[in-house]
Amino acid sequence: MVVKKKLTIREKKWNAEFKGEMIEKGALPPDKARLNRKKFANEVLKEYKESLSSWDDITYLYQAINWMVPSENIEFKIELEQVGVLKLLKIAMDIKTFNGKMVKKGKTKYNPYDMYKEVVEPILKL
Repeated sequence: MVVKKKLTIREKKWNAEFKGEMIEKGALPPDKARLNRKKFANEVLKEYKESLSSWDDITYLYQAINWMVPSENIEFKIELEQVGVLKLLKIAMDIKTFNGKMVKKGKTKYNPYDMYKEVVEPILKL
């Protein structure tokens, strides 16, 4: 078993300088700015409500999902964003099953909290 030791301050400084030189030479891309998630969420949700709010636009949502999920032949690492989209798909399928069970029981109305506890929460906790 190989035990990795922590880098010294000198080694960290040298690594940072080397990376800076490689970025200047164009061998490495510059560091990407962190995404402000709250700002991004607010902007996207506002735009979504303005442009993709009708049932006619549902095909664009399907196209976006297809771009985000891995193909059936999974060869690459599954990214965290893809896991989120896969959870969304799983929730949608389980909501459909849940609604089918409720209709079979003769219930057309149910408590949303029941759906959350039975369907959504277990998937979010995966």
